[in-house]
Amino acid sequence: MSDEKVIQTQDQQQEQTQQQDQQQQDQQQTVDMKTYLDLVAKMEKMEQMLANEAEKQKEIEAKQQELWQKQVQLTLKENGLEKFADIVRVNDENELADVVKKLSQIVNEIKVETGYIPADHAKTDEYSKYEKEKNAAGMIAVKLSKLFQ
Repeated sequence: MSDEKVIQTQDQQQEQTQQQDQQQQDQQQTVDMKTYLDLVAKMEKMEQMLANEAEKQKEIEAKQQELWQKQVQLTLKENGLEKFADIVRVNDENELADVVKKLSQIVNEIKVETGYIPADHAKTDEYSKYEKEKNAAGMIAVKLSKLFQ
């Protein structure tokens, strides 16, 4: 009988060991499940934060673009080129400066070409010519020649 008792005792010990192992696994699974749920909650919060950050970044970029367009319009207005605001597309300061310089040259050339050019220039007569030269004999000759015509 002692062999039977030993075998029963060993069987009982094995069962107890198995039960303890099962309990440890259950506890570990419970801890792992809690940790998992915590991590999932944190991950969802981080995803929301990232989505908010991406949205904020888009808003910032939109505001920067709007500010840049206002700067372009102001620069064009300062140089008298506000009528070109719809067609000017630039990305940086240097490009804007080049475009303003070129447009200003073109506008100035157009102003010169379309400026007032009198059709009838006041013709200088001989008397005025001699007067500018301070030639008294020439002025008298012109006056006398008009008397005898």
